[in-house]
Amino acid sequence: MPVCASGQQPSGCIGQGGAPVRPASEAEAARARRVTILTLAAAALGVLDLAFTLTYARSIGMLELNPLARSMIDLGGAGQLVRFKLFTIALSSGALYLTRRERGAELAAWASVAVLVGLGAHWVRYTTMTEELGPVLVAHATPADHRWVVIAED
Repeated sequence: MPVCASGQQPSGCIGQGGAPVRPASEAEAARARRVTILTLAAAALGVLDLAFTLTYARSIGMLELNPLARSMIDLGGAGQLVRFKLFTIALSSGALYLTRRERGAELAAWASVAVLVGLGAHWVRYTTMTEELGPVLVAHATPADHRWVVIAED
């Protein structure tokens, strides 16, 4: 944490290890704001993905393509899946937030949002497909594919 004399400008502060603290440029401050907003958006989209997963897995079932999520469901049902997803959201959001002034963090934040928007588009297609094929989909997919998951109520 920087140590500054009362009323002293940040450029005169001494940071960790005795090194002078460099004031944030406008570009760094703007990047930090963008990364923070993108991180919040990615976290919200991650929670929405979890909500859709739980909705389908607890009702008609769904094809879970993520082998880690399937493992969590096998290990402990919905509760374990929720803990896993929230942990990964918190971990990735924390890493992005802590590095928010770095160019790489902004690229990672944009990539995260892009992937999660793509996942949202997948959910829209999946919802449309299940509305049209609901019972037929369940009858054909359940016994045929090990990736099909149904979560019994906990």
